Amino acid sequence: MTVATNSKAVATAMRNVLDFLQDSELALFTNPVLETPSRVTFPLNAQGPFLVDRSHPGIEQYRQWVGANAYSALLPDASLLQFTYDLDGTEVKGHRLAYIPCPYEVDQELLTSEPILDVVDVSQHSGYLMRSPLRFDFDRDACKPGHPAAHLTINGTDCRMACIAALHPLRFVDFVYRHFYPGLWKAHPDFFGEAPFRHIGERILDEEDALTVHLTWDIHARGGLSALN
Repeated sequence: MTVATNSKAVATAMRNVLDFLQDSELALFTNPVLETPSRVTFPLNAQGPFLVDRSHPGIEQYRQWVGANAYSALLPDASLLQFTYDLDGTEVKGHRLAYIPCPYEVDQELLTSEPILDVVDVSQHSGYLMRSPLRFDFDRDACKPGHPAAHLTINGTDCRMACIAALHPLRFVDFVYRHFYPGLWKAHPDFFGEAPFRHIGERILDEEDALTVHLTWDIHARGGLSALN
């Protein structure tokens, strides 16, 4: 099943997710959704590069993203969510959905009153938390052996686990909160319960990748609401 869409529909879906996270205090801060006909993302600071380098994100990369306000949502523990979708007319042709854990255990009360980087920097004495960022990527044009069109990158840039399809924003946050914030996930069953009925693309998993360990989910389930909202 291909879900016909466009930048406005994707932006609406993203705003619905971010508004709920903010209103329900599942996120400490959210940024506006930046929408163009070909891309839906968060505002980017043009004063510096988005990536420090092409390696797996580390502490300096995290600090740069926080300092540049380069995220869709900042969570109560100072972890980040980033949503970016690329479109070609009515088709999602790519996305980058990232969860970047804060590298330290921070004083969450200070986050509401002090600059985020100041709170992070004074938290270094707590010790580094060995938590890997993860990213759901989709790029049909970049597909090649060892680089599935849709994949989950975790623990290193060469670790790409094939996925069945592109991922809806609500599916993404459902994955993050279900696995990393299970108490918050259980507290909002109505919101997260809609995730199985949210689709944004057709099956993209090829037969070779299907033979390996991969991620799959129901991409045809229908609920009482629109597939994309």
